[in-house]
Amino acid sequence: MVDQLNTDIFGKVHMGYLVVGSRKIAEWKDFATNVIGLHPAFDSSGELAFRMDEHARRLIVLDDDAEDVLAVGWQLDSDIELQVTLDRLARRGVSVDYISDGRAASRGVASFHQFVGPKGLLIELFTEPTLDKSPLNMLCSGFVTGAAGMGHISLMSREPEGCIGFWQELFDARVSDTISLAAGNKTVLDVTFLRLNQRHHSVAIAATRGRPLDMFRTRINHFNIEVATVDDLSFAHERCAESGFKITRGVGRHPNDQELSFYMMTPSGFELEIGWDALTVEEASWQEGKSYSNMSTWGHDIPGRFSSELGISHVVQIIRSLSGKEYLPW
Repeated sequence: MVDQLNTDIFGKVHMGYLVVGSRKIAEWKDFATNVIGLHPAFDSSGELAFRMDEHARRLIVLDDDAEDVLAVGWQLDSDIELQVTLDRLARRGVSVDYISDGRAASRGVASFHQFVGPKGLLIELFTEPTLDKSPLNMLCSGFVTGAAGMGHISLMSREPEGCIGFWQELFDARVSDTISLAAGNKTVLDVTFLRLNQRHHSVAIAATRGRPLDMFRTRINHFNIEVATVDDLSFAHERCAESGFKITRGVGRHPNDQELSFYMMTPSGFELEIGWDALTVEEASWQEGKSYSNMSTWGHDIPGRFSSELGISHVVQIIRSLSGKEYLPW
């Protein structure tokens, strides 16, 4: 057995794929192909799959009534890192299933290990993606993936310390920095940004200060993908504006990862952030412990409603979900 207590797997974990469950298959096909600009890899009445790079499948949409993210696949560099992770789960008594049937082919991997993670999100671990080196047919020149992984996810937790601890204990995640947002003179929201590799964050966890609240029906509030050029970002924004899909936050720049981005609503009701020019963390020179007081250096305004700086106080007032224990695998 690998010494999972003393083996650091930071830098060897990468977001591999995202699985969505939706009855809106036709809308997702239009959204992923004609708005995001992904390469359609598979198309049937009950399943869609899209490429961004040489991985055969990055975004998978299954015919399911969840209208939510069902699973996130995390690629580990080798069987060593996989065994470390499995040992940690076993030590915590977490039930893990090994899957090598058609569900693995659907994910574009040889096999994967699956368990229930925070908020009921399925966490899937794999080492061998199926690769497809045929030419890509995309409306985008390319995406930033590779060692940085597919992108990042952001979720809200009523138990942030436990949720942050989950990613730290499982994947040796490191805190890149935090953002604390205020309404008037009172802090209402704290966001912690966790990196698993050179990407500034692969997971962001938001939590209300004081009484635990959850703003979202879905397991995540958004996922992010990063395009290769500023023109890719501009054209994606134009396509979204012309398509009828809702832009939820206009173009702006974040203060911590420096990413220029905008947000739009997916057919299933959670957001997609498309960004460009996010910084790559240099571990040797990175300064830990930085905190910021705003989510955006500029922009990210909500069209027709209110600016991003004023939005938090309004959102807190219309929170639908108040309390109750949140599911964590340990």
